[in-house]
Amino acid sequence: MIEKSEVGDHLPDNGRVLVTLRNGKVSAIRLAHDDEHLATLKSLFELAELSGFTIVEKDKSKV
Repeated sequence: MIEKSEVGDHLPDNGRVLVTLRNGKVSAIRLAHDDEHLATLKSLFELAELSGFTIVEKDKSKV
């Protein structure tokens, strides 16, 4: 694990990075690729609905 104060030493000069912390220490660093989009589940649903999709909870049908 990496101390939070040392995380800058492990980051690229350009790009987007996902950092996972566990108990105040960095446990993972992952480069987000140019063809990836990062969003919350709520944002993903909103984008899908704006694109004309209907979100239906599993085992339920929309009436």
